[in-house]
Amino acid sequence: MIKIGINGFGRIGRAVFRILQNNSNLKVVAVNDVDPLIENHAYLVNYDTIYGQLTEKVKADRQKNELVSNSDTVAFFSEQKIEFVPWEKVGIDIVIDSSGTYSNVVGAHKIINSIVQKVIVTHSPKNGIDQTIIMAANEESYSRDNHHVISSSICDANACAPVLKLLNEHFGIVDGFITTLHPWLGYQNLVDGSLRSVSSPGHYWKDFALGRASNDSLIPKKTTLMPAVKMALPELDQDINAMSFRVPTAIVSASDMTLTLKKDIDERNLIEKFKELAHNYPKVVLLNQESLVSIDFKGITQSCVIDLRWLTVYNRKKLKLVLWYDNEWSYANRVIDVAELTVGN
Repeated sequence: MIKIGINGFGRIGRAVFRILQNNSNLKVVAVNDVDPLIENHAYLVNYDTIYGQLTEKVKADRQKNELVSNSDTVAFFSEQKIEFVPWEKVGIDIVIDSSGTYSNVVGAHKIINSIVQKVIVTHSPKNGIDQTIIMAANEESYSRDNHHVISSSICDANACAPVLKLLNEHFGIVDGFITTLHPWLGYQNLVDGSLRSVSSPGHYWKDFALGRASNDSLIPKKTTLMPAVKMALPELDQDINAMSFRVPTAIVSASDMTLTLKKDIDERNLIEKFKELAHNYPKVVLLNQESLVSIDFKGITQSCVIDLRWLTVYNRKKLKLVLWYDNEWSYANRVIDVAELTVGN
């Protein structure tokens, strides 16, 4: 049994916690969050607006500073930085850093030792990591001896990278553009406010529109999608650009791709390639041909659903694709896959 610590108990941290309740290989034995109110954390795990209630409720033991889950105890800490947490007290093997702050990426290197073997970072920092791993894209690049602080990238990159890799290998990508549609996030404003009122720690935004109310508008913004993809697939050096919209929905993202390919596209052959991808990586890729909408993909475990209804080929080399993915649950499953990969190699 591999012992897991979670650093940062927000949306992704709690999703990882819930998923690992049914995992026989990995076990959460410690949680750290800057908010010290342990009862509130237990409440948020138990009652989730998106994914519903837990059948077996987690209890908070303030006297022992523990969460009790399915009769197992999970040590609870409330330290500001990852390196201040006494992970060694509970014998942590892998820490999943879902805090989203770069200071904890720096701190992650300080806790790698004979006890804490790996840290999985749930975002895509430009510096400070040993490797970015995206399943079905570059997992074979992982090195046990050289990669200790590992990024599991971002949800959009986990969805797009396997598809882009396949297309580039079989058809060659000339250029393209990707638009992502991403549900609101907790740091956005519910009512119009200044950029200073946005609660994302250390954000670099300068566009005043990003302070606007998130529940009434589509808000265009820049995205780190392609830089994140290229950290896992550096060979993908083509001119592929991207932008994003924050959309007024609670869950499930989409990526709308328009690509120019080097080789002529035979639609039937392309669909066969997608079927092979889904067959070879059933945990990562699904295909869809039903008349579904975004909420129908809530809670899927795969990184992406290729929606074949909207696959369009024109002028023999132009391709239009739509991908769906649960930006929390799908992504949390891939974080766990990366953790398991580091154990198995």
